[in-house]
Amino acid sequence: EDGNLLVSGSKARDKRLRERREKLLTNASTAKRIRRGMIRFVQVVIDLSRASLISDMRPSRLKVISEELQRFVRTFFDSNPLSQLSLSCTRNGLAKVITELSGSPQKHIDHLKLLGTQKLGLDCTGDASVQNCLDLSLKQLRDVPPYGHREVLFLMTSLTTCDPGDVFASIDQARANKMHCSVIGLGAEVFVLKSLAEKTGGKYHVATSEAHLQNVLDQYAPPPPALEKETPSSLVQMGFPNFVGDHGTRGDALCFVGPESDLSKGKSFTCPRCKARVKDLPQACHVCGLSLVSSAHLARSYHHLFPVPLFLEVGPVKQEQGAANVPKDCSACGKPLESLTLQCPECKELYCITCDVFIHEQLHNCPGCG
Repeated sequence: EDGNLLVSGSKARDKRLRERREKLLTNASTAKRIRRGMIRFVQVVIDLSRASLISDMRPSRLKVISEELQRFVRTFFDSNPLSQLSLSCTRNGLAKVITELSGSPQKHIDHLKLLGTQKLGLDCTGDASVQNCLDLSLKQLRDVPPYGHREVLFLMTSLTTCDPGDVFASIDQARANKMHCSVIGLGAEVFVLKSLAEKTGGKYHVATSEAHLQNVLDQYAPPPPALEKETPSSLVQMGFPNFVGDHGTRGDALCFVGPESDLSKGKSFTCPRCKARVKDLPQACHVCGLSLVSSAHLARSYHHLFPVPLFLEVGPVKQEQGAANVPKDCSACGKPLESLTLQCPECKELYCITCDVFIHEQLHNCPGCG
């Protein structure tokens, strides 16, 4: 315990599970007293400068960022089914939009796989520009409705920034527009990036390894706390569009995708108000502005409003019948409860620590109460 040896095997696994349970204890103590931004509009800025090719993370920083962001996109939309996400990058002192705001995770993942290639001009070259990224994010998030939570997440590998003007004026403008900018660095702490996070109410982390980067990204997946003066409570009009499959002999139908339109060759959804068609949900209709969602998106967002109660730790529990030394089985996985035993305060079912972490982090529903 006093040296630098790493614990391996089952002990290391139990230690990691206990650390995750401690995070659950911290979050559960304030979960019911926090007002969260359920509808988020997030702009992810990726640094594609020369510093992304450094191989202090194997095989390179860019490869690690690409893989972790693909996993983050899936986790983000699982936790925020009503939110939208956009990707942008900075290279050669400029900022460029990769994907528009959309609720389709597969669209973003397909573009993340192209990072570092010549396709779409996503190769790593030149310097990064924080000011151009902020100006681009302001344009992307300017038309977000007042009930939306504006966020910008920077993944920076460079220790320098090449800006055409005063970057601190852009930071003040971002704060005036109620944008929360968070930064994850892969090199060292940079004063400009730290000031950006502090002034806009975001967070600043420096990832030291691939596992650390994964843990930091996981902290941005749940909905963040929202101040009432920034996102006032209001009724949001939403529409439930009709699904349209193959168009048969009528040919392709016009679908709106971002500011442009193209011919849809597969599934689409029809706005109940103006009958315009969109490809993905959730999305705002580009004709009448109605927020289009499905009933599944609303149902999946309820677990943030009604979290699973924290399970209580109990002592070793034995079988009531049969051998006296045989422990009871977990109500979820069916394995014997040999180590830490936890009990749901509502249904009194017993669970192991592995199922406890899975229920609170992924399932968001007690099997015994359901």
